[in-house]
Amino acid sequence: MLVAVLTLTGCVQTPAPAPTPTTDLPTPDTTFRIVTTEKPATFDPAAATTSADAIVALNVFSRLMLVHPDDPTPKPDLATDCLYTSPTIYRCELPAGLVFHNGHALTSSDVKFSIERAYRLSVPHSSIRLFDALERVDVVDDRTVDFVLKWEDSQFGYALATPAAGIVDEELYDPDAVRPNEGQAIGSGPYQLVTTADDHLVFDRFTDYKGGLTGEIDAIELSFVADSAAAEAAMADGSASAVWRSLTTAARQRVAAEARATPAPEVVYTPVELADSRVQRLVFNPASAWRGDPTIRSAVALALQPDRSLASLVPPAVTDASASFAVGGNPEVPQIPGQRLRLTLSYDSAVPDQRDVAGMVRDRLESYAGMSVQLTPDTPEADLLLSERSAWVNTAFGWLQPYVDDPLPGSAAKVQELVEAARSTTDAAQRTALLAEVQAQAAADLTVLPLSLASQTLYLRDGVTLQGYPFGPGWQLGLWSFRA
Repeated sequence: MLVAVLTLTGCVQTPAPAPTPTTDLPTPDTTFRIVTTEKPATFDPAAATTSADAIVALNVFSRLMLVHPDDPTPKPDLATDCLYTSPTIYRCELPAGLVFHNGHALTSSDVKFSIERAYRLSVPHSSIRLFDALERVDVVDDRTVDFVLKWEDSQFGYALATPAAGIVDEELYDPDAVRPNEGQAIGSGPYQLVTTADDHLVFDRFTDYKGGLTGEIDAIELSFVADSAAAEAAMADGSASAVWRSLTTAARQRVAAEARATPAPEVVYTPVELADSRVQRLVFNPASAWRGDPTIRSAVALALQPDRSLASLVPPAVTDASASFAVGGNPEVPQIPGQRLRLTLSYDSAVPDQRDVAGMVRDRLESYAGMSVQLTPDTPEADLLLSERSAWVNTAFGWLQPYVDDPLPGSAAKVQELVEAARSTTDAAQRTALLAEVQAQAAADLTVLPLSLASQTLYLRDGVTLQGYPFGPGWQLGLWSFRA
């Protein structure tokens, strides 16, 4: 028995140690993500009408010229040079070897096609109105294009820097229709749109881009969130690399207060304030049955006068701004005879604080003008439209466009004559006087009412910076400027 026990004992082996359990750590999210509440409605530069549309138009599509909002002097972008060869011919030269994102060659024929297409489509509220002086586009050769003007236009270079001037591939784009978002957006800009989803877009850096706005981050996600609370949450968990125009006033105050109260926060966001870059306006819809009544327009303007902080459609810091609208005081508001007037008022529900501003406007019109105002968000057919965006280009002409686009029938000829004369002259004093007349006529017509100046805020997570000129010609967001 003892021998058997010893034999068995000798056969026993020491068990191997149990393997150490492994924990699968989550892969860190390194996506460069820009969070915003405003979603593009179109990827076609000819149809861009909002600041969100402009993000796609200005980053995916090249333009011949470049304008920085804080230095509004046109400079060549895709073009090597653009200049007037005569008072009514604006010639642009292209560099050799330009290509679209799909590899197709980009020539002056594509430029002619793109500008003529945008002019033909003439999408309302796009930047195409700045091309009013254009008569035709002539292709001189594959790298030279002439813009032949109907009259001398000293401002034509600015038009070529706006979204509607984005160059598209004539082999792909329909000359007579806006390209649906289901069709791939093909441009030649610093970024290529590679992924389109309901809640985000993904842009890849285009390495063959040859313009003046070269980006460095290889891939950028533009993420759409439902509201300010969702944007604030993305800042709290650090998933946002940048947050663009998404926080309400209260949210911005909370973020600032938390930054002051927390000695060493895990995630730091730095605000970049773009002061006086947006104008709050109230616009009479040209299709409204009430727009043609001067008493109604006057009643609306006077009811809002005590709260108005902006006296012009052009921000005061912009050259040729002229204070033409009455502000403050306690004006007597004319009462509309007959049955209580009912109006509808629309606002953009994706824009922070717009609901509150719309509510204030409604309260003033109901209290002072005896009107009944129904708020109808995101309704372009409403009688009154609350608008809060920057101009397509940061000049007096750009800021005046909402009024100039739809003047009253009795003012149309006068306004067109004044604008054409102001764009034709190279005399600064004469231009100032002519634009002052346009602004005085806007204050007489009261179809577009300035309410206030607003800033835009871009929040940058710790380690993210902006380089060069980060914004488009009217403070639109440029992906090309981000560094991380």
